[in-house]
Amino acid sequence: MNPPLDRRALLALAGWATWGGARAADEQAEAKPGEPARPTLTRVAPDGPLGRTLDGREPKLSDYDGKVVVVSFWASWCGYCREEFPYLDKLQRAAPDRLQVFSVNVEERDIFRKLARVLAEKVSLTMTYDPSEACRRAFAAPGALPYTVVLHRDRSVAGIKTGWGERSLDTLVDVVNMALVAGRPDAS
Repeated sequence: MNPPLDRRALLALAGWATWGGARAADEQAEAKPGEPARPTLTRVAPDGPLGRTLDGREPKLSDYDGKVVVVSFWASWCGYCREEFPYLDKLQRAAPDRLQVFSVNVEERDIFRKLARVLAEKVSLTMTYDPSEACRRAFAAPGALPYTVVLHRDRSVAGIKTGWGERSLDTLVDVVNMALVAGRPDAS
């Protein structure tokens, strides 16, 4: 049985939802003249692409049915992205049977190949890159990095984090924990 949610976790979730909604509104307002506003991401299709692995495999969300999925977009030149790696790795290691973390690199294949080989020895994340940008489109990823989306088991969005900050990482952990509890038969 899962422990009851405490007041702090509920407040964190409320803050995350409020911040995420405000951020989505900002992104809609940032549309270029003549272009449609970016829709607010509320759900990702079950067959949503998750990039391409180093060995050429192209995982889809449906490959991870029953799991909470975290998708983080990053680049090697993004210092904040590099600082986020240990936190994402800890999330993956904490609940590998119920959670899948994807680290989607937005750079060229050659750069990704070098990075993936080095990082594979250090992290347990599933690392992919996005040559066709299909994953970026599926997750409505803006140009800002890091950009992280947490999905419930039903592929609705539990939360979105853009940028870096210790408090936002604490909130990310809270949102992942809430998503892990939500939809479980013993959840109240």
